[in-house]
Amino acid sequence: MSVMTDVPKEIVEMMARLSASPAGVRHHGIGDAVRPVFFQTEYEEFLYATDGGTLFLIRFKGKTYALTARHVFTGNGFEPNRLFVTREKFAKKGTPPAPITGLYYPSSPRGAAEGSDISDICLIEFDEDLAPDFFMGSPYDMDAKPVGSSVAGHLLAVYGVLKQMTTIIHPEGKQGDIDIGYCQLEYTDTTLTTPDAILREAKAEFAAPAFSSVTGISGSPVYDKTAGALCGMVVRGGMSGKKSSIRFIDMFDIVRFLEGVGSGAPSVDYRKIVPEYRG
Repeated sequence: MSVMTDVPKEIVEMMARLSASPAGVRHHGIGDAVRPVFFQTEYEEFLYATDGGTLFLIRFKGKTYALTARHVFTGNGFEPNRLFVTREKFAKKGTPPAPITGLYYPSSPRGAAEGSDISDICLIEFDEDLAPDFFMGSPYDMDAKPVGSSVAGHLLAVYGVLKQMTTIIHPEGKQGDIDIGYCQLEYTDTTLTTPDAILREAKAEFAAPAFSSVTGISGSPVYDKTAGALCGMVVRGGMSGKKSSIRFIDMFDIVRFLEGVGSGAPSVDYRKIVPEYRG
């Protein structure tokens, strides 16, 4: 696999909020689109490895991509060209990975986007010859299903992979079992004010969590259960006791980036209304 890295796509200024979809939409399938960030190693006896992280599959303008957080590739010793995106959510032994041709990141943000986490978006491009049904209908179809921005007080669901609950067991030096810690975590949008026009905030308190860390959910899709729309991607998260907080990139900004990549534009300039923004 050859991978293009750090392809410049400039994101600047801000633009108007996406309209929320009608309430009551419940069948969305975003959980089916989630995959772990796995890498293929050079060692036959230890074929796969992970340092945490989540990605999710989408369809946009008729093309299949994957989205994740750029920082899942940094500091873990794995090269992006070893990324292993499985065909199925629960991969079967011997099934081929999706062929990857490029990674795209926003760069040189200006205006209110300068210094924000907009540059943490990573768009994964697959080979143009990838069969339309390669992922068996699991990508979230943004051309047909609701996409929007969350609002303070809305109930959210994060679909991701918890590193703490994921194990790769190598018994007796042989490739062993892989248990993926898929999760669905419920949060509430708590964005009353923000110094960052790109990120929104959400908090949760879990009654009896079977985990003590949310490490690994970076790159997870955030679904607005109140509005019934895909509304963002997690880029930060933490947990203390039963309480957890996350920051997620607003889907509006991700859509603008997708439009820029899809059109081959060298830069994307847009405006955005963020009532909570306090610059």
